[in-house]
Amino acid sequence: MTGVKARATMEAAVRRELFGPPADEMPRGKPLDCSSGAIHFKKREDSWGLWHEESSKEEILSQSDPLRRYGVGVLFNGAAANRTSALSEASEAMGDDRDEIAGVTGLSVGAEILAGPPVAIDVMSTIAPPGQTDSDDFDLADANSFKPSAMAISFQCDVPQNCGLAVTVTGAYYDRISVDWPGLRRSRTWWVRRPFHLVGTVSSQELMAETNRLKTIKLHSNVTLRIAPTLQVFSRPVPRRPVNSTLRLVTMAVLNTAPGRGPSSAIFQMGFGATPQNGLRITPYPDMELHEPDEEEQSIALLYRKQRTYAIGHGCAAEWVADEQHSASAVFAEPLPAYEVVSLTPNVYVLDENGKRRAVTVSMEELANGGDVGRDQVDTVLHLYDEWIAMRQEEVGELAPQFQAAARCHIQLCKEALQRMRIGWQLATSDPIARRAFRLANEAMLYQQLRSSFERRKVERQRDGRLVVTSPHPEPQHTLGKGNWRPFQIAFLLASLPELIDRTLPSRSIVDLIFFPTGGGKTEAYLGASAISLLARRLRDADDVGTDTLMRYTLRLLTAQQFLRAAALVCVLEDIRSKNEDELGETPFGIGIWLGSSSTPNNWVQAVENWRQLGNDYFAQNKFLLLRCPWCGTEMGPKPKPKRGQDIIGYQLVGKKVEFRCIDTACRFGGRRKLPIHVVDQDIYDTQPSIVIGTVDKFAMMAWRPEARALFGLADDGTRRVSPPGLIIQDELHLISGPLGSMVGLYEPVIDDLCTDKRGAAPVPPKIIASTATIRRYEDQIRGLFGREQVALFPPQGLDEGHSFFAEPATLENGELEPGRRYLGVMSASLGSTQTVQVRVAAATLQGAVDLPDADKDGYWTNLNFLNSLRELGNTVSLIQSDIPDYLAGLSRREGIQPRWPRIPMELTSRRRSDDIPKAIEQLQMHYGEPGCVDICLASNIIEVGIDIDRLGLMTIVGQPKTTAQYIQVSGRVGRRPECPGLVITIYGAAKPRDRSHYERFRTYHQQLYAQVEPTSVTPFAAPVLKRALHAAVVSHIRQASECDLPVYPFPSLEYDTAVELLEKRAKIADPSELPTLEREQKKRANEWEKWERTSWSANVSGGDPKQGLMRYAGTLPDLSASATMWDIPTSMRNVDAECRLEISLDYNLEDVATAEGGDQ
Repeated sequence: MTGVKARATMEAAVRRELFGPPADEMPRGKPLDCSSGAIHFKKREDSWGLWHEESSKEEILSQSDPLRRYGVGVLFNGAAANRTSALSEASEAMGDDRDEIAGVTGLSVGAEILAGPPVAIDVMSTIAPPGQTDSDDFDLADANSFKPSAMAISFQCDVPQNCGLAVTVTGAYYDRISVDWPGLRRSRTWWVRRPFHLVGTVSSQELMAETNRLKTIKLHSNVTLRIAPTLQVFSRPVPRRPVNSTLRLVTMAVLNTAPGRGPSSAIFQMGFGATPQNGLRITPYPDMELHEPDEEEQSIALLYRKQRTYAIGHGCAAEWVADEQHSASAVFAEPLPAYEVVSLTPNVYVLDENGKRRAVTVSMEELANGGDVGRDQVDTVLHLYDEWIAMRQEEVGELAPQFQAAARCHIQLCKEALQRMRIGWQLATSDPIARRAFRLANEAMLYQQLRSSFERRKVERQRDGRLVVTSPHPEPQHTLGKGNWRPFQIAFLLASLPELIDRTLPSRSIVDLIFFPTGGGKTEAYLGASAISLLARRLRDADDVGTDTLMRYTLRLLTAQQFLRAAALVCVLEDIRSKNEDELGETPFGIGIWLGSSSTPNNWVQAVENWRQLGNDYFAQNKFLLLRCPWCGTEMGPKPKPKRGQDIIGYQLVGKKVEFRCIDTACRFGGRRKLPIHVVDQDIYDTQPSIVIGTVDKFAMMAWRPEARALFGLADDGTRRVSPPGLIIQDELHLISGPLGSMVGLYEPVIDDLCTDKRGAAPVPPKIIASTATIRRYEDQIRGLFGREQVALFPPQGLDEGHSFFAEPATLENGELEPGRRYLGVMSASLGSTQTVQVRVAAATLQGAVDLPDADKDGYWTNLNFLNSLRELGNTVSLIQSDIPDYLAGLSRREGIQPRWPRIPMELTSRRRSDDIPKAIEQLQMHYGEPGCVDICLASNIIEVGIDIDRLGLMTIVGQPKTTAQYIQVSGRVGRRPECPGLVITIYGAAKPRDRSHYERFRTYHQQLYAQVEPTSVTPFAAPVLKRALHAAVVSHIRQASECDLPVYPFPSLEYDTAVELLEKRAKIADPSELPTLEREQKKRANEWEKWERTSWSANVSGGDPKQGLMRYAGTLPDLSASATMWDIPTSMRNVDAECRLEISLDYNLEDVATAEGGDQ
């Protein structure tokens, strides 16, 4: 079985559980003659097992009624048979007034109707109280309170004369059969399935004759049916079209108007479709046009011009078959929609001499050697890209006029990117420093890749008590797929190389923004840029030591993971430096991780204390993070002893410090040679490692840690000692938005100034490289965060979404598309709650994986669940403990199978300790059949970035995530390998309007995922942000750029004005309208500082003066006994609300009390 077939089996299991039997299903169980309507068994045991009707081969439900069994594609009976359809009532109530639709008073036929349901869909009706009409049932707010009795789709069609729509309606109902056996007090009820297939036609006259009128269409069947749905069509003109236009907006609805209640009157496996006949064309559904599209919207329209919407659903999703004539050959109502997103590949292919395709790569080893082979490989990439641009340029003239301006802009950006690459390549081959830095960086990246691929080498305790590495010391071996740049990576390095080498270039202020699919190799690209930057710095001046690169992340999980990858690079660089001290100096290269005290120690005292705790307590948190030697892969960290305590492998106590030393004496960093890795804040300030990795939150501590100035190359007196960091790498830029982005944007002018070298004739700003999952309004975000006007998106967009030369749809050798990530949408208003749907989906996926061949089970054995909140995650924990096992027990009785219990669940959230997360990821990497392989993993937004486990192929997302960017990133965690293509099951809440909207427009949303990404918002100079942190940003600059022992009193007006001026300059770029607010707030803060006359910076109880301090940690409780006021200075950039202390006072205003008692109110 192939991976695609295995995934299809998993999807079929979910469909079978929720929707019902497919049309081509083979009969299951034993045959049973149901012609008499009653079945008599000789004994109870004879009734056990699965059954199907002998004559029709249809299923028989023996364990439960169909309403309990199925929850998707179900239509309950609506109004009583003698009552008019509620849709008809709404239409008649509307009359001939073309300004209103479907009985929703005041809803005009305008642009807004195109974005929402053009007609309300009937739901199960109840008798209205006196004085009220049934029209109230059509309000969308009430719709979710009832069981669905209708589903509909809306589409636009061009209706010439003598044409029509052929309609097909399919579904099933279930008939009762009575079952008994001797000794049974009361007969049982079983249910036999009765499928139906109805056809009908809607003529052009019916579509054009009456406006705003519902039309019931007659349906035909070859057999007599006990229950048949009703088909109604609602046609109206398209807004903003000529009166004689033949375009119509059509809503086609299927209703269950059967009498009675309960399972016998419901319709199941409901679906219908419409096919154009005799020249009728189903055209793209009209888009909302509320304003003139801007440049970005024009670009999106160009890229997604082939992914048009042809229908939207109401109470169901819409599906269609698009043709080459910009029309649809059919539209369908789909209760369980699915869409496969095309996989993209970073590989570029050419044909070899035998006509077979060959991936174009650039060898790191050849570039390191400087030979002709590497040069030819780079030239090939640049030549192929040049040819690709020329071909795209020829296509511009064939585009529709409305797309040509955006297309020309895209081509120009591609040409500019190519020109930057050529300039960088010329520099790398001609300039001595650039050439040497480029070659050494390639050597470093080569061995970083090879050493990072080493298996973890276990350490075992021998009988004599010695700790010994169980495997021989490894040496790097050139393996297939290692040591090569992808075209995207080498192209990016060449484009950014001039600004990394020449600090005087005006283009250094350009922000390079990497926009590339998950798993494409972004991390390798900017690790390579970092290597070039710090090598060029040493080659220019071997004594210019200090921190060169700041790598910033938003999540501590991602920070810790990238730290381990970057540590391998730094170890290789240090080895290279030691062999080239005449060029690179005697000061070692190093790497530091700068996190909060909950993750790493702040000082040596804490470090030694944590080291001792690790030796004594198995449950102690490991704040040293390093779990393997980056050079040879040897195990590091605590390891339990046979009896008590733990061995601490690789963490060595040296005096009052803790150093990393590999236990393998054959290792380059074993014995007395320590690894150049620093995790203690105090150590980082003392050594200023070449690369510092941290979260954006840590930079809020600049106001509290004046010694952090060392990272910016500043001495204690505020003068520049060495060059500041020349490269800032900001990963996952899209996460820095909203409140977090606004706070970061306020601190960013301070960081930018501290990283700017002002010793020359012109200031030298840092080079900024960022990566993102979304490009909506990226220029505005960059301007708000970094104050930079120029942004270079890499790679630039082509003329079609997913086609940029460097990223193209992944194809097989025969040219067919590789399997992509398949999304399955589930919404059920019938089952009663989202939790019930979760139980059904979990049971189906658990049992579905059992039915796969052993070779295919691994990818779908672990179901990775994403929950939008910890509260929802807690609910799911309860389901795993109770509801899911209960349902599996029932499934076992029903199907006669051995249930697969969710024995090994896992929680992966921010509630886990930092040192637990790598262990959890390691457990997730365990394959099917290994002890500890996870059945269900419940995760929060911690998996949004940084979880790269290619064995995972199955995910359940409960509720539409808050943003589309999050949806893309989260679902990107599965389906990394073609052997187990991803299946993402999204469960929508039927009572949540936003979830319902995404479900009803399922295909539209998924075929234009990146176009649906919400623009990011960054407002660093908005009044709430200034009130919360303006003083913090000012203090941060003063304490970093001034003398280290600058007193808080007297008020340092000169330093204060310098910091404010810096922020004002940034506000003029980011948001000039907020300058008056900034001026008012800074004057207020200056007056407070000068008036208070505080004598201590800190007012914290620990290490400060609570009565004479200027500032305290934001979120700490105030001292109610002290009358002094002070500033709250954040220690994090996130919105962390402080606890409130409630004090009950008896000092009432007696006059008010007396007034109140007197009744004078």
